[in-house]
Amino acid sequence: MEQRHPEKRNDRNTDLTSEQNQTDRPERQESESAGQSPEDRNLSDQNPGNSNLEEQNSRDSNQGDRRPGEHNPDDRGAREPNAGERQPTDRGSGDRNPGDRNPGNRNAGERQPGDRSHGDRNPGGRNPGNRQGNDRHQRDKERTEGAAARHDPVDRMAGEIAREGRRPTDNGSSERQDRPAGERGPDRRNTEMGQPDRGGPDRLVVGISLGDYNGIGPEVILKALQHNRMQRICTPVIYGSMRILNRYRNVLNLKDWNLNGIQAIGQASHKLTNVITCWNDQNHEIQPGKITAEAGQAAFACLQRAVEDLKAGKLDALITAPINKHNIQSEEFAFPGHTEYLGHEFGVADNLMFMVSETLRVGVVTGHIPLGRVRSSITRERILQKLNLMYQSLTLDFGIQKPKIALLGLNPHAGEEGLLGQEENEIIKPLIEELRQQGRLIYGPYPADGFFGTRSYRNFDGVLAMYHDQGLIPFKAIAFDEGVNFTAGLPIVRTSPDHGTAYDIAGKNLADETSMIQALYLACDVARRRIEYQELEANALREKQHVEK
Repeated sequence: MEQRHPEKRNDRNTDLTSEQNQTDRPERQESESAGQSPEDRNLSDQNPGNSNLEEQNSRDSNQGDRRPGEHNPDDRGAREPNAGERQPTDRGSGDRNPGDRNPGNRNAGERQPGDRSHGDRNPGGRNPGNRQGNDRHQRDKERTEGAAARHDPVDRMAGEIAREGRRPTDNGSSERQDRPAGERGPDRRNTEMGQPDRGGPDRLVVGISLGDYNGIGPEVILKALQHNRMQRICTPVIYGSMRILNRYRNVLNLKDWNLNGIQAIGQASHKLTNVITCWNDQNHEIQPGKITAEAGQAAFACLQRAVEDLKAGKLDALITAPINKHNIQSEEFAFPGHTEYLGHEFGVADNLMFMVSETLRVGVVTGHIPLGRVRSSITRERILQKLNLMYQSLTLDFGIQKPKIALLGLNPHAGEEGLLGQEENEIIKPLIEELRQQGRLIYGPYPADGFFGTRSYRNFDGVLAMYHDQGLIPFKAIAFDEGVNFTAGLPIVRTSPDHGTAYDIAGKNLADETSMIQALYLACDVARRRIEYQELEANALREKQHVEK
């Protein structure tokens, strides 16, 4: 159907020529002529839908007298009427005052009773001139649509929802959304992958810890959640401070949406961004870019409160904003970072730091340890343990049935056949050969510089580096903006942006929230896959027991 400009949307009959009108309904024209007074016929001269040939010629000779918004027949040519436009049979004689057809008499989004013909409405019943949803969407298109376009193909649901963020408060059925987040029932089955979740017992509830409030954590959180876009896929709960977040909203000029302060997660609203204040924040003032003991203590209080709800089963996933590893240290937090603390809290002996983006997934054998201890930590058992964690995560969390994994060498040029080190010949190569004989697709060892320089990582589902900088430097060089730090091997789902506190730009409205958005998407995707996998396992077990009986 031809698109009409908004100011011309009321001139639906201007494409009907006189000959067509006379051919289609001659009896209707006779009845109109007979039933109209001379005064009425004069008024009808202004109606663009009039089909009398003399009146048409009169309009052609007096184009300067046309009403605003009326089509020029010369400009229109002799094209056929559109399928969606009203035909002469759609209105009876005298049904409407010709003056009612003035384009200025009704608002852009208002429909009149005469507009109910099947061809006059776009799908969804919206007026073609209504651009309200598009205007609202255009304001955040730069941030959200760009992030969704780079989203992994297996994460279709999240990317599609991000692109639909035109009506932030349209979250589906209010009956389902008004149910408190902490009262989810045992039925955790979700809608089919690729469809937005609309709330209810199976709706995901994700926690977001504030991190160091003098860094960029509050800024990227607020930017990622502004206008309540994320409520289409989950219920976000920020573990932080309402006072601190409101201060940043004023500094960053993010005042056109509301935060919902709650005391406990059971009070969370599925329609709003919820905030739980986790410490006494009355004497705390934000000092963007400053390292303070108060900010470190507050960061730990937020993380501790979120972990409590995770253990209680009230959260489906946790997203952690960046912390300062120095000012957070205390008797309760004596760990190098989030990963080690969460492993301790959930009783996991080992886990995998897994950096994830659309094009690259990198894990590390040794994480936050001094470089001088790396060589002594590279053992056959440790490499095998990390490979198993990566293999399991790629299968369970990312849905890859037969993962293909590349192993990097420890020494420059992967040891150069023993010239630059023996670790490859003595440890890495024998392990790869053993795993290949078991049917696993493990390849290497590859020299790290050439592997990333030639983009060979595109041929693999995962890459296992020997130490922190060997894997994270190329990862952040390739995918810094959209990269996500995912902790594999935990019984809970935890993601984080792949950047730090960035004190140098804190409070300046310069931080890019794309990594935080991707961290939210990935957390939801992994949580849903784990739920589906658990249900499949439970159903398979019941079927097996039924067969045995």
